[in-house]
Amino acid sequence: MKTIIYADYNTNLGQYENIISDEIIVYDKDGSIETKLPKETSTEIFKNVDNIIFTQNCIINGEYNIKSLEEACTQIRDIISNDTVLIFDTKVPPRTVYKMSKVIDEYGLIPDINIAYTTEIKHDTRVISGTNENSINRTISLYENMTQNIKTTKHIQTAEAITILQNAYKDTLIALSNQAAILSEALTIDLIEAIDLANLEEDVHLKYPQPIQENKISRDTNELINLANEYGEASQIFETIRSTNNYVAYHMAYMAEKELFLKEHLAMFETTVAILGITNDETLKTEKDNASLILIDDFVQRDVEVWVHDDKIPETIIENHGAKKITLEEAYDADCIIIMTDTPEYRKINPEKVQKVIITAQPLLSADEFKDKEFSSVGQYRLKKGEML
Repeated sequence: MKTIIYADYNTNLGQYENIISDEIIVYDKDGSIETKLPKETSTEIFKNVDNIIFTQNCIINGEYNIKSLEEACTQIRDIISNDTVLIFDTKVPPRTVYKMSKVIDEYGLIPDINIAYTTEIKHDTRVISGTNENSINRTISLYENMTQNIKTTKHIQTAEAITILQNAYKDTLIALSNQAAILSEALTIDLIEAIDLANLEEDVHLKYPQPIQENKISRDTNELINLANEYGEASQIFETIRSTNNYVAYHMAYMAEKELFLKEHLAMFETTVAILGITNDETLKTEKDNASLILIDDFVQRDVEVWVHDDKIPETIIENHGAKKITLEEAYDADCIIIMTDTPEYRKINPEKVQKVIITAQPLLSADEFKDKEFSSVGQYRLKKGEML
C-alpha cells in the first residue's frame, strides 16, 4: 500500500512515521519541507497511489481559510485514480470536505468517490468518517497505531463539527459566568465561592469568569455565526456569547475607574494603568476579539496612559494600540495593575510593591495577601466590609 502525504510547512510530519503503510512519501512541491520521510517534488507520484493524506493548515491569522486545501485538490484531481482514498486530516468547518469533493469531482463522474476525514478531538482520541466503508476502513487501518482511541461518525460534516462545538461550548460556559459575575458584584455575591459549591452537583460544570484569550474559542463561535449566516439560519445565541465575553474588557475598565476615583480620587486621564497578559496562546493569532486589546483601546481612547506586559507579544502591536511595552517590574509603578491572563509569574505579584489598585480578571490572588491594597477580582468586586450580611 502506497500513501502520499500532501503536506505544508505547518505539518507535524513526525506523527505520520507511525501510520501503517508499505510506502510513505511526502509530496513537497517547493522542496522546503523538512522530514525524515522520503520526499518527492513531482506530481507523477499521485498516479496509482492508494491513499493521499491532505494536511494543509486551514487556520490562517486566526481565521479559517481553505484556499491552500482547494489548491491542493485542484492540482491532483486530473491525476488520481478512482480507487485512491483521499483523506483530509486538518481542522476545518463543516461541509469543507464536501466543497473539496466538488473541486475534485465537479461533474459527479466518480460514482462512489473515496473520501475520508479525520482529526484529533482530544489528545488520545481521533474521529474518522468517510463517504463509504472502504474509505473509513482504509483510514482506520492507516491511523490505528497513531492514537489510543478511534471514533467514527456516519457523515463527514458531523466529524468536522466536533472541535468547533467543543470550543463554542467553552465560550458559552464562560459567557454564562461572565454575565453572572457582573450581576453578582451588584448583589455582593462571592461568585467564585458560589461556583465551587454549585459544581458539587454532577450535571453542573460552571467555569470561573474570565476574558477569552484563546483564539480557537472565539474563532469557532464566530465560525458558527458565519455558517448560520451562510445557510440563512439564526445565530442569536452565538452572537450573544461573543458580545458578552468581549464586554468583560469594558467591565474591567469600569472596575478600575471606580476604584481609582472612589478610593484614590483620581480621574482616569490622570492615571497610568498596567495591563498584564494579552493572550493564552503561544503567540497572538489575531487581534480580533482579544479582550486585553479591547481593554487597551478603551483606555487609550480616554487618554489613559497604558503600559502592557506580555513577552509573547511584539512591541509593535502594543505600540499600534497606543500603549507602551514594559517589564513586569515596571508594572509596580502604575496606579492600577490589571491582570488578564493566568500566567505563573503574575500569581507571584508582590503586594508590598503595588502602589494603589490591583484587579484580576480571574481568581488568581489571595485576598488576604492584598488586604491592605485596593484589590478586587471579577465576580468578587464589591465584597467589602459593611456591604455584606
